[in-house]
Amino acid sequence: MKKDIGTFINAIYPLSPDILEEVIPYFMHMEYPKNYFLLKQGRLCNHLWFLVQGAVRYFYTDENGKASNVWFSLDDGIVADAPSFVNQKPSEESIQLLEDSELYAIERNSLYSLLQKHHSVALWYIHLIEKFYVSQIEDRTSDLQFLTAKQRYEKLLNQFPDISNRISLGHIASYLSITQETLSRIRSGKL
Repeated sequence: MKKDIGTFINAIYPLSPDILEEVIPYFMHMEYPKNYFLLKQGRLCNHLWFLVQGAVRYFYTDENGKASNVWFSLDDGIVADAPSFVNQKPSEESIQLLEDSELYAIERNSLYSLLQKHHSVALWYIHLIEKFYVSQIEDRTSDLQFLTAKQRYEKLLNQFPDISNRISLGHIASYLSITQETLSRIRSGKL
């Protein structure tokens, strides 16, 4: 079911009706199947996606071919490789859909034109960056430094209560930087 992109935009920072009306056509509605790659490691991230419904994993693959999950986005999330998007350098991670997903996307050039044209869109973008990137990165760094594996898992469940029904335990264990066996012990209360 197609959600209104205007509601998404205004939930981050409200825009006046006339500016919102100008901005909305720049967002393309998309639906992709499970396992589709929005971005592959080594390519430029030229889109900012609004995940209406679905599940996404961000991961990198090391020189030995081992994939490590670094982030998940679920319904109503923002999806992009921020360093690649902002700096226009090749992405160090891939972004893959873990469920059939509905999204809206805006191209980088279109967004930057709107940022230059409208002060309120620039304020909207600042709020988006603060909410979806700065605070999340700080939390993630702090979690890895100061929380036990069990505490990280509990925090993940608090943030995404249905994550274990939507994302494989292998992906979750990778994200938590633990083995799948350790995750199983945490889930069974043995750790």
